Amino acid sequence: MNDGEASLLQNVTESGGPVVVVIGLASVLALTVFIARLIALRRSAILPRALPIQVRDLVLREETAEAMTLCRTNESPLARLLLAALRQAGRRREVVKEVVEEVGRHEAQLLHRGLGILELVAIVSPLMGLLGTVWGMIDVFRAIEVHGVGNAGALAGGIGTALYTTFAGLLVAIPVRIAHSWLLGKVDGLVMDMEETALSVVDLVAIDEREQPDATTTLD
Repeated sequence: MNDGEASLLQNVTESGGPVVVVIGLASVLALTVFIARLIALRRSAILPRALPIQVRDLVLREETAEAMTLCRTNESPLARLLLAALRQAGRRREVVKEVVEEVGRHEAQLLHRGLGILELVAIVSPLMGLLGTVWGMIDVFRAIEVHGVGNAGALAGGIGTALYTTFAGLLVAIPVRIAHSWLLGKVDGLVMDMEETALSVVDLVAIDEREQPDATTTLD
């Protein structure tokens, strides 16, 4: 950070007052959440590449119990989704699919954890900046009331508060909004891939009702 940037940061902090401090704390919280979710949403942690291949091979060899054991030893959301399908093996496809979709909704909610905090910071930060702007304008009007409009020094404090808090709010809100949208898109993509992979296993373990013999048919 050069001297100009350091001076600007010092001016923003000093002139913005407590509003800028709150916005700064919000930015630290948002950065922490973003890094934590970035680590948690690694594709290898959510969708281990080898797992569905191994599960399909075991199911095709009619070793469903071994496939379930494999899923239990894996901590990924995909493993829990596949395990839900394997537990319903031999049942109608509609039943198995419904169970998998229910588990999938729960796993999707877990993947969305933390995104609400980013969205909140992105919404509140510019509002806090607006609050600081109003606060600064109140100071300006008070200075005008006491000193008149000819004293620029008396007006500078309120104007500085108004401008710096708006600047700080937008400076935090814009990147946090971008980070939130990017993570949301990443989660949606992971959920879609999980569902597609799980449904491919559903087709292997479920029974197609149309292929079952009609129990009402009588033998000649």
